Amino acid sequence: MLTWRMLVLFIHVTAVIVALGGSLFSTFALAPILGEELAPADRLRVSRRIVRRLGTIVLGALGVLVLTGLGNLMFLGVVTLLLAIKLVLVAVVIVLAVYQYGSLGTKIWRISANGPDPSLPALQQRFRKVGLTVGALVLIIVYLSLGLTRASGGIILAGIH
Repeated sequence: MLTWRMLVLFIHVTAVIVALGGSLFSTFALAPILGEELAPADRLRVSRRIVRRLGTIVLGALGVLVLTGLGNLMFLGVVTLLLAIKLVLVAVVIVLAVYQYGSLGTKIWRISANGPDPSLPALQQRFRKVGLTVGALVLIIVYLSLGLTRASGGIILAGIH
């Protein structure tokens, strides 16, 4: 039977998949291919569009994660040390993602619109490093979430405890 808790958890996990999957695909599959296949001017134009769209998706998924995370907190009713660590990491991820897409992404768009600029590669490298840091932190958060699930007596998914 589908309960509100299961629905909120499903939406929460789906938002994690969307945010993390999109970021990992962009970093490890799309960006290297764009670098090999497109001329610098075309690569910048396409990259700008991708970063703008992906930024909207990732930040939207983070918003959904915050809302469903608050819903999950209501179901748990208690904040353990493990949950507190997870919540701090979530706050760090949100700050880094806003910095990555809101600050670095905006600078990259602005600079690349004016043509070649020697500061652009350094900004793009910082953008990728922040993205990798966010991805690593999200994986840690997922790991902590699995520990929270087990610690709270488990949630039955597909008949498995």
